[in-house]
Amino acid sequence: MGRTATEVRDDVALAGRLVVDAFEEVRRRGWLPWIPLAAAVMAGLALRKRPMSDVAERAGRTAERALQVAGALAAIERFREMTRRRKAA
Repeated sequence: MGRTATEVRDDVALAGRLVVDAFEEVRRRGWLPWIPLAAAVMAGLALRKRPMSDVAERAGRTAERALQVAGALAAIERFREMTRRRKAA
């Protein structure tokens, strides 16, 4: 059985709050300046010994998917706005 849009939205909101809380904890402990360095090291380890063309191709596909998701989310938001206006009228 599929999940409703409300359940998905609530899960995304919960995940967002968890990420924000984690960053606030990192900031409170003074580790925030180390995050870019750690991310660069992890990216370097993940991408070593890979052809640059493969990395560029994957980055392009990821950017394309991100645009598709953003378009879908915008369409959902427009639909929700239209249905709210109809209910209010």
